[in-house]
Amino acid sequence: MGLIEEKHDLAVSHIARELLTFPGGEIQPSVFRPTWRTYINVPHRQMPIQHVRLGEFYPDVVIVDTARCNAPMIVAEVEDEDSLTEEVLDAKWKLDGEMCFTFYLFVPEGCARKTANLILDFRQAMRVPRALYTYGFDKEWNFRLTPV
Repeated sequence: MGLIEEKHDLAVSHIARELLTFPGGEIQPSVFRPTWRTYINVPHRQMPIQHVRLGEFYPDVVIVDTARCNAPMIVAEVEDEDSLTEEVLDAKWKLDGEMCFTFYLFVPEGCARKTANLILDFRQAMRVPRALYTYGFDKEWNFRLTPV
């Protein structure tokens, strides 16, 4: 595994643990979802989402409602500098938005403007992410997460 993949997988783990932890986690103040569960699909695939036309796909983080047959409630994609392309938007983000109403997007620090421009250019073809965050690591590998 290369450094880019290692940083990506570490970021997915931090994001899932710090921001998207279920069951029992609050998604809003005083709003608890005890039947929701978080799955991380890196480095090993755990929870697919079934697309009506294209079959299974695996967002980086999937939160499902176990009381509704694992219906996807939130999906999150964590991108790196190289994956912020129109092709990734079409292959991943568009599918995420089609199959789950709530889509979060996490991009490296310094990439928010590029990501926002991609989203604006393609907002007619895809659901706009509910939330956009940047992430990064300092020299000691401490994790930073910032809402945009």
